[in-house]
Amino acid sequence: MSCRPHDHRVTWIAGCLLGGLLGVAASPAAAEGPNPWAKGTQWLSVRFGYAKSAAEGAADGNLGFGFGYTRFRNTKWSYGAHAQIEILGRYGDAAQIEVPWTVEITRHYAWNTPLRPYLGLGGGMYYSKISGTGFDGASLMGGGYLAGGANAPISDHGLLGLDVRMNIVDINNQMNPVFGGEATTGKHQNSAIHWGVKLNYAWVF
Repeated sequence: MSCRPHDHRVTWIAGCLLGGLLGVAASPAAAEGPNPWAKGTQWLSVRFGYAKSAAEGAADGNLGFGFGYTRFRNTKWSYGAHAQIEILGRYGDAAQIEVPWTVEITRHYAWNTPLRPYLGLGGGMYYSKISGTGFDGASLMGGGYLAGGANAPISDHGLLGLDVRMNIVDINNQMNPVFGGEATTGKHQNSAIHWGVKLNYAWVF
């Protein structure tokens, strides 16, 4: 199976951010402080980075940001809730924006370094809005996602991380003339993959 240009871009962005995070984790200061993954620990997080729809005919990727809450059931498992605003693409005045409100469960893995990777699974409701196309619309659809990344302490109560999400989202606006669907590709799509690659900062308490 061949990779399309946006697949290479997601991989390149994730690699660059992960390389920077590994550099932070290697510093001696990152190893100090209390355990942010202890049972009962809570995180409030903010994130900022890249967002992209991989639907047929979709625009080039743009920006996204979000925030979340995480609580640790034990040192390995956590659960939480997250909200994000994703500008999936722009063509001039036309924009495709998505706002996911989701819950997730996450498995954290202890390494012999300050850096700890994680894998998560979540789902919820995805509000989607298309504007500036002459065929605008908004919808609220269900979806789910796989999440992966890593976090490393940078202070006693702060973590820096990389968060990568592959969202699988329902599609119901098939006749939009700008952002894909039957109107531009001739192909009906029931769902699409939406990518997010973001730097994440978490306050630990």
